[in-house]
Amino acid sequence: MLQNLLRLTLPSLLGMLLILELVFTFIIPADQFPYYYYDPDDRILRFSTAEQREGVHTIGLLAQQRAKWSINNAGWNSAVNFETSKHKPRIAIIGDSYVEAMQVNIGDSLAGQLRNLVSPHFDVYDFGISGAPLSQYLQMARYVRRRFDPDIVVINVVHNDFHESLCSVTRKVGMLCLEDDGQDIREAPILAYQPNSVFRLVRHSSVIRYLIGNMQIETRLKRLTASKQNNQKYNANIDVEKAKSLRESIRKAIDYIHRTIVLENNGRPVVFLMDAPRKDIYKGTTSESNVRWMNELLEEKTAQYGLPLVDLSNEFKSLFEAEKVHFESEYDFHWNENGHRVAAYALYRKLRTLQSFQQTENAHRLLQ
Repeated sequence: MLQNLLRLTLPSLLGMLLILELVFTFIIPADQFPYYYYDPDDRILRFSTAEQREGVHTIGLLAQQRAKWSINNAGWNSAVNFETSKHKPRIAIIGDSYVEAMQVNIGDSLAGQLRNLVSPHFDVYDFGISGAPLSQYLQMARYVRRRFDPDIVVINVVHNDFHESLCSVTRKVGMLCLEDDGQDIREAPILAYQPNSVFRLVRHSSVIRYLIGNMQIETRLKRLTASKQNNQKYNANIDVEKAKSLRESIRKAIDYIHRTIVLENNGRPVVFLMDAPRKDIYKGTTSESNVRWMNELLEEKTAQYGLPLVDLSNEFKSLFEAEKVHFESEYDFHWNENGHRVAAYALYRKLRTLQSFQQTENAHRLLQ
């Protein structure tokens, strides 16, 4: 009986699976994503240059949102290759998935749009990796400085960067986190990323990639959990109450990161770019925002250490009130092309106030 059942159902299941593979390959293209690689010399997590280098990131059950990505010679999603020899001054942008920018075509990213604004006076190199917290940006800045010697460093910050810098919250493989022993903040050893051979095998299936990327099962489960709680406690992609409970440790960690960045960059301009509480902007409740304290903490620390800050809150708020435009798509919370464009112009205006930037622009104009 069982054998007969298997003879009937197994071919049907295999046939259905084959049909789904074809559907999610040619009709509703499943999400594609690059392979990670951990560089043991620089102790940095980036993308592999030995495996798939180009693809299309799709979001939505019908792959409604699509964006092309391309991994360059140094292992980052970027429209340009990175050179170690320098022909013109460089601006390095460091961040997480907002700088990685898989949600938009690479030319429409923060780095791509800034590159258009500062060309031909500067090169713009973008270093973004999903899941990186503020602590990891410190490690990335070390790698960028050692390998590419930028003239200006830009660090893009979003709200989940703060508490995720603490090892007690999450300790992600391949990334730096900070330990708070109650008195001092110290850097924990970085756990080397090891590729998962099973995942690398199953990701060849369009069905598997569709379930992970397009259906976003992990994100849906997180939202379901959040909806069962007080929805007001979940904002800007973080559990606000959890972050608030760690406020003192966060303050100490942010202070350590700023102090170390100033010491290690030895006078090199470091500009911070901070995302806005967009959900509160749309609701018209920015003055009561339960994540606004993070923007204020970053403002306090950048002022304390003499570092320029671009807080996108006013930029996004003014544009939304005037034109009712949103800065992310309906399928994903990351910036859309409009969000990247506004951020790029706001950053460009801040860069033009830097003396080193002004000197470079003036020197290039004289040579033209």
